[in-house]
Amino acid sequence: MNQVLFQRQFALSYENIANIRRVLDVKTQALLLTPDLIQDIKLVCSEYCTNLLDHQQQSATHCTISYGKVEGQYRFAITDNGAPWAALAQQLSDAALPELPCESGMGLAIIKTIFPDFSYQVTTGGNTIEFALPQASSRKHLVIVDDSHSQLAMLCSYLEQDYQVSIFSQADDALVWLDDNHCDLVLTDLWMPNINGLEFRRLVANKRQHRLLPFVFLSGDTLSETMTAVSQSGIDDFLTKPIDKWRLLQVLERVLKRHDNLLSAFEDNLLQQFEHTAMPGSKAAATTTLTTGNFRLLLSREPEISGDFFIHQPRPDGSTMVILGDLMGHGVIAKANGGISYGVILGLLQDPDITPEQFCRRLNQYLYQTQANNLVCLLVLHLATDNTITLYNAGMPKPIHCTNSCHHIDQSSGLLGLFESPQTGGYRMKLDEGHSLHGYSDGLLETVLTEHERQDMVLMPSSERHQYLWQRTPQNHEDDRALFTLTTIPEMGHIAENNE
Repeated sequence: MNQVLFQRQFALSYENIANIRRVLDVKTQALLLTPDLIQDIKLVCSEYCTNLLDHQQQSATHCTISYGKVEGQYRFAITDNGAPWAALAQQLSDAALPELPCESGMGLAIIKTIFPDFSYQVTTGGNTIEFALPQASSRKHLVIVDDSHSQLAMLCSYLEQDYQVSIFSQADDALVWLDDNHCDLVLTDLWMPNINGLEFRRLVANKRQHRLLPFVFLSGDTLSETMTAVSQSGIDDFLTKPIDKWRLLQVLERVLKRHDNLLSAFEDNLLQQFEHTAMPGSKAAATTTLTTGNFRLLLSREPEISGDFFIHQPRPDGSTMVILGDLMGHGVIAKANGGISYGVILGLLQDPDITPEQFCRRLNQYLYQTQANNLVCLLVLHLATDNTITLYNAGMPKPIHCTNSCHHIDQSSGLLGLFESPQTGGYRMKLDEGHSLHGYSDGLLETVLTEHERQDMVLMPSSERHQYLWQRTPQNHEDDRALFTLTTIPEMGHIAENNE
């Protein structure tokens, strides 16, 4: 994975598999995965870990579960420290579900059925299986609530070809689901036992994340008193039963389009305000050059108002803290959330004695305790006066280190704020003249460089590597992108590196 968003090590035992499932259930919700995908990941993890315990010649004692991106595609991986399982890949490829139900022996077939695109590698000290996750659907997601099972079945048959659909026969079940999930519109019966449609809409509107969620009501009740109550509630539309399929599709398309237009207008207005109150250093420019101690730093960023942010903070002891951040998500809302994280980070950096590890732990504590709905990827560097660089990667793509070879630094703790105590680990290095370190956001590069590209970069002067990376994907303007390059001022350093 070029970008690790979640990574956690677990003791591997039969007793702990249930705990692993519980952790995955909570943390994958925080990562905004869909309920169906969460269930699939938990099931595959349980089946695979059970197979490790049952069939490895020397069973693993620990496994590390990771989630992140490779070439823009999300992946899920399990690494274990047991004996190599040479036949596993072939057994998985050959696995098939039995024609008749049975009680055992289906683990590998279940795994292959859920995630058929996988790879298995034996590496020093461990084995890794990595699954390619299905691409997220671009279809709008509807929640349908009706106490009539026949009505639910009919609505599903009308809508499931064009929309993702979640159905509920009771409004209180839908309320629980909406606590942790997103949808684009609610289609609900008006008169239901326990909670009627009007009360259901009021309860949903009390949830901050669903305050503007559009509602369409269904009912066979067309009495004037009912119609008055419905119109006064401010709903988006009302359809009388029996439901006509083509009329239903037209109404949903119109309501969703109107809702999207309102959100776009709101974001445009908010973006205009950002343009007057942008974060310091947030404006794009031709490559900016900074000098700090014995290091020269080149910085390029776009667009002008960006969810990516960069902080360059000199410290009283002559060292410098450098932070590149990237708010997950796109659009103005991600940029607004970025302002919150940016302010918290600046506040932590006011402590002149804070170390990079302390910074990561304190920011993790804030994000964990507040359960902030703004997932932020960070690359944190401490540039010491003796030319030592200590690097912490919390969810950013792997930085590139060019010496007499060029390689990605394969060390990440995953996003901060997911766990009470992060599993942090620093990477320590020194740069010699002509060598360089490159950090970037996924808007610039979503995959590792090819061997040919790495060889080309080694042959380039360090001053040209930055521009090469920046112009590598000039057509990519769908995401915020940022790149910084660190080099040493001539005659200032020598090369040595090790893992801290």
